[in-house]
Amino acid sequence: MAPTKTERRLDVVDKQRWSPLALAPLQRCAVDETLHDYVLLPYVPTVPVAGKLRSVSLLVESFALAGLEEQGLALLAALERGLGRGRTVWGIKQRRGELLGWELYFYDYERRRADLSVARVRELLRPSVELDAVEPRVLPWHMFSVEVTPSALAERGPAGVQLYIDMRSYALQGELLELRNLYTFHDPKTGIDEVLHRLQSSVHFDARRHRLAELMSPSLRRCHRVCVSNKRHADAMYFSRITTSAAAAFCRQHGWPAALTRFVESGELDHLQWDVGVDFSSVDGALTIGKTGIYGSF
Repeated sequence: MAPTKTERRLDVVDKQRWSPLALAPLQRCAVDETLHDYVLLPYVPTVPVAGKLRSVSLLVESFALAGLEEQGLALLAALERGLGRGRTVWGIKQRRGELLGWELYFYDYERRRADLSVARVRELLRPSVELDAVEPRVLPWHMFSVEVTPSALAERGPAGVQLYIDMRSYALQGELLELRNLYTFHDPKTGIDEVLHRLQSSVHFDARRHRLAELMSPSLRRCHRVCVSNKRHADAMYFSRITTSAAAAFCRQHGWPAALTRFVESGELDHLQWDVGVDFSSVDGALTIGKTGIYGSF
């Protein structure tokens, strides 16, 4: 679909305004680079990728913004050495301009990867963060994630682990499992009634007061898939494979740190498609946005 007026305005930026905070060289795509969305499925780039920035460049910029570039690069290097390139999805989380941290996601849908387990990732990340998570038995997860806060990365502190099993996620601490969220995926074109039904049954969204458009702008509705998630203290929606212009508009709308917003707007990432998420709740009748996230892979 053609970009909206807002997206076209965001395409026209003064590139002189932007220069990276990170000191590390920017990582660029090879001719045969495969791009992945936030469920680690490949997608077709919007333009040829050769020489373009890898999406992980935005992640490195967020480490630099937090004053943790060296520690962040060490964590990334450990995962690439241990698992290889194209195996990890990353997420940056923020709330009203405050960088909350990062989440790393590891997928093995068919459980065929002998080198991928919670124990294996715990060892790879041991120099950077501490994972207190041990599977009590062999569990049928198709993915798991590691949540890293700035303080944990700075001090080699504890990082949280979540296991994802059949449309549910569980926090894993020690050998204890705790249900964290339930989620469903929908086609934004043919499944919008299902999305509306999920919202109407949400305790965190007052369907009498609010409309879907407050969470799902036209540029987000043009995504590849919508995910609706029920959590303990909020619900969430995730939108996969949106354009870089739509991602820039999302960052502006939700008050992302200026350095990261300018990076997305810079024109260096227009070959990519992005995945974004927003947590929401109803407070005193008002729809309140909590944390938001943006996702890529390396």
